[in-house]
Amino acid sequence: MPQDHGPQPVTIIVNTRPHPWEAKEITFEQVVDLAFPGQPLTEQDTYTVRYSRGHDGHGSGSLTAGHSVRVKKGMVFDVYRTSRS
Repeated sequence: MPQDHGPQPVTIIVNTRPHPWEAKEITFEQVVDLAFPGQPLTEQDTYTVRYSRGHDGHGSGSLTAGHSVRVKKGMVFDVYRTSRS
């Protein structure tokens, strides 16, 4: 009998770069961290996250802070950062 080793990673695209992802969902904060690794979220920066190629009914849209979306193989995320001066 085959053993279940948990979710298999899928490849998602964040700002044109492929990333393996094992969880069923991804949060706004996780997407921003993949787009800008090691750069903490600050009050001077505003991030916009848009996605496409998602699941039926949620194929494209925006992701906001504190929210998550189900991931799918080949799902594309575009993350934009705007800094206030």
